[in-house]
Amino acid sequence: MSDSLIHLEIVTPGRIVFNEDVKSFTAPGIEGSFQILPSHAPFISTIIPGSVKFITKEDITKYFVTSGGTVEVHDNRITMLAESLIPAEEIDIQETEAEMRETSQLLESKEPGIDKEAAKHRLLTAKAKLKAAVK
Repeated sequence: MSDSLIHLEIVTPGRIVFNEDVKSFTAPGIEGSFQILPSHAPFISTIIPGSVKFITKEDITKYFVTSGGTVEVHDNRITMLAESLIPAEEIDIQETEAEMRETSQLLESKEPGIDKEAAKHRLLTAKAKLKAAVK
C-alpha cells in the first residue's frame, strides 16, 4: 500500500460493501463530520445518520447514506460497521419524501406504544437520504 492510501472496509449486517484502499474517507460522527486520511492516528467514533464519502485510489468520489454505526481507525486501516449503507444514486426521492411524511405523522401521533426514538432515527435517516439525493 502506498503512503498516500489507507485501507477501508465497510460492513453492513448483510455484507461487505467495500474493501479496498482509498485516498480519504468522510463520515458523520456524533460530534460532527470528520475526515480520515492515510496515517491517521487511532480513532473510534459513533456514526449518526448522514452522508459518507470516500475517494478511491482511482480518484473516483463515492457518496453513500448511512443510518448509523461505528468507525474504527488503526494501523492505516478504517473499519466502518454500518447499520445500513445506500449509494446516493440509488435513493428514490419520492419514496424518501413519503417516508419523511409518514415518520413525521408518526412522531406527531398521540397513540400509546409508539417508539418515538426509533421514529426520530428513521426521520434523520430519511432527511440524510434526501439531502444526498439532491446533491
